[in-house]
Amino acid sequence: MATARFVVNTALRKLGVLASGREPRLSDQTDALDALRSMYGSWIASGAFGRLRDVVPTGTQYVTPGNERIFRESADVMTVVLPELVAESRHADYGHEPVRYYGTTVTVSTVGNETIIDVKPSQPIGYALPPRDGSVVVISDRIGGETRTWIYDGTNKRWESPDMIVLDDEAPRSSADVQGLASMLALEIADQFDASVPDATVRQAVRYQQQMVSRFGMAREAVEGAYY
Repeated sequence: MATARFVVNTALRKLGVLASGREPRLSDQTDALDALRSMYGSWIASGAFGRLRDVVPTGTQYVTPGNERIFRESADVMTVVLPELVAESRHADYGHEPVRYYGTTVTVSTVGNETIIDVKPSQPIGYALPPRDGSVVVISDRIGGETRTWIYDGTNKRWESPDMIVLDDEAPRSSADVQGLASMLALEIADQFDASVPDATVRQAVRYQQQMVSRFGMAREAVEGAYY
């Protein structure tokens, strides 16, 4: 995985703004880094990673399966968990082996005026897999007035936040195709530097965009049909 500095510098070199072996001006790096952050946001807004569901959690902790826009409207919601594994029940038809996971089940029932709590530890409750590549979680906090975004990178199996990256941070979505990501950034900032984009850079950007949207490198995901 590459740093944001490497992606920014590579994009500037592809545009001919930066000579090989040289370091760019700080102002040029800053402008390109701002464009990189904005590019992630535009991908999410355009639906490149899929549609997001709106969720308003009510408990003290909420575990998101991904592809959700979470609105924290109450101070009672203290924790949002970005999972390392998510439930997966459609594994059989798609050729991958999920991990069976276990959980403690607590059943509360009432018989007459008596409350009965039945606890069964370590019961198998389903299967799980890492979140789908490109899963997005957006948390909008009405209490603090901030919005933060995370993207799941299926290549290195990590949640990454593009909002606050600095030059020496790892650039989200760079592990699969760093040249493609730098080419996308080159297209994004070419007008700022009054630069022309080489044909090879355009091809690399198109390749990266197709990989990001189609995700043919991953197993198919079954979806429910809607008929009207």
